[in-house]
Amino acid sequence: MLANSEHRYGTVSRAIHGVMLLLIFGMIGVGIYMTELDKTDEMRKVLFGLHMSTGVLVLLLTVVRLAWLKISPPPKLPAALENWEKTLTTVAKSLMYLLMLLIPISGMLVVNTKGFAIDFYGLFKLPMIASENEGLHELMEEVHEVLAFSLLFLVVLHVAGALKHRFIDMQNELDVMKRMFGK
Repeated sequence: MLANSEHRYGTVSRAIHGVMLLLIFGMIGVGIYMTELDKTDEMRKVLFGLHMSTGVLVLLLTVVRLAWLKISPPPKLPAALENWEKTLTTVAKSLMYLLMLLIPISGMLVVNTKGFAIDFYGLFKLPMIASENEGLHELMEEVHEVLAFSLLFLVVLHVAGALKHRFIDMQNELDVMKRMFGK
C-alpha cells in the first residue's frame, strides 16, 4: 500500500521517513567531523561539498514529504493518548518539519554569505540566495549549528516517546511504532 491509511503509514511515507532519518543523522555526524578537520585538509573540502549537496537533498525531500502528507494524510494519533502527549507529539513533529526546512536554508546562507554558490553533487550550481557578508556568515554558522542540535534533540524525544509507548505503556492501541513499522 503506497498511501497512508487510517491506522498505518504507507510505503511512500515509510521510505521517505527512513531515508531522511539516515540522511539527517549522517549530516549531523559529518557536520561535526568535518568542522574539526584542519582547514587545509582535502577531506574537509570533500565532506563540505557532500554536506552541502545532501542538505539541499534533505530540503527537497522535506518538501516532498510535506506535499505527500497533504495528498495522503497521516494516521490519526491513538485516542488513548493523554492530551499532553497528543500536544507534545504535534508540537514536536511540527518543529521537526520546520527545522528540516530551516536547517538546509541556514546552511545555504552559511555558504552564500561566505561568497560561494552551492554545487549540487557536481551537476549544477544553485543560485545564490544571499551575497557575501562576513558578519551574517558568522551568525548563520551559529544559527545552523543550534538548529541542527535542536533537531537532534527533537528526534531523540520522538524516538523516546515511541519507545515509551511500546515498552512502558505496553498497551497495543498506544504502540505508535506499529503505524510506521508494522508488527
